[in-house]
Amino acid sequence: MEFSWWLMLAIGVATGLLSGLLGVGGGIVMVPALVALGYTRHRANATSLASIVLVAAAGTISFATAESVDWRVGLFLGLGGIVGSTAGATLMKRLSGPTLGITFGIVLLLAGLRMAIGGELATGTITNSEIWRSTVEILIGVLAGIASGLAGVGGGTVMVPAMVFLLGVGQHTAEGTSLLAILFTALAATRVNVGNGYVDWRAMGILGVVGAATAPLATLLALQIPAATLSRVFGLFLIALAIQTIVKNRKAPEPVPA
Repeated sequence: MEFSWWLMLAIGVATGLLSGLLGVGGGIVMVPALVALGYTRHRANATSLASIVLVAAAGTISFATAESVDWRVGLFLGLGGIVGSTAGATLMKRLSGPTLGITFGIVLLLAGLRMAIGGELATGTITNSEIWRSTVEILIGVLAGIASGLAGVGGGTVMVPAMVFLLGVGQHTAEGTSLLAILFTALAATRVNVGNGYVDWRAMGILGVVGAATAPLATLLALQIPAATLSRVFGLFLIALAIQTIVKNRKAPEPVPA
């Protein structure tokens, strides 16, 4: 399909809105959209992650302005995310497009189920010791990073629910902290993807800049709307998208790039 500036602008706006509203990088919008435009799964994942760097930075600044970022938690999540996303991005090169697609679909399904359940579940807090809590935060970051590197998402779909239900972080603070950690995971994975030659810099520039410009506006809206409402509505969307992605990728295999 021929490169479309208007479609890229629309995807960038949707990415920024999603990032600011829910504290995720926006890959759950960018990856399927880029694949629909004819990108291979590997190129879509890599371009999405590179764009997320700019979007997450803008979102982090907006949430920080509203004092909705836990810097210590974000740092430990980010450190774990560097390890996980580097491993995930490296492994991505060895997997076929359909395998990546099904992996992405599973990530979407899990995130969608969590969001559809909503924010009324009781939150928990790990308080045994500072060392134990920090270890758990790093492990969450590693898992989120692996999902990020493999699926081309920022990892917020893993980190936000983990912070809320395991660490007892408030929903809005979890979203802001997630975007901070996503900066680490996206940068680490992008470094690997650039080396593999997967990033489309023209698309990345449009998606990243437009998404970064839109995210702060969505953040202001997110701070006014009940998080449970946003989670349930978007969760249903994710579940539908996950089913479509998994079914579509069970077709003939796409070769692994050399």
